[in-house]
Amino acid sequence: MQEPWRCGAHCRTTGQPCRNAKVTGATRCRMHGARAGRKPTHGRYTKAAIAERREVRDLLRLLRELIG
Repeated sequence: MQEPWRCGAHCRTTGQPCRNAKVTGATRCRMHGARAGRKPTHGRYTKAAIAERREVRDLLRLLRELIG
């Protein structure tokens, strides 16, 4: 019997169950799609990171115009 904290996925070739721990609130581990389709909560593609890169690009564009 599979332990309740384990991922519910199975290997295609061997049929063995995944031995990773499942993500809290999901039935699968992080490698088998527990967070699939969700927006990122940190990292490169968050709204804050995108806005910061946009500001830097605008400042660089302004500096290039002032210099050139």
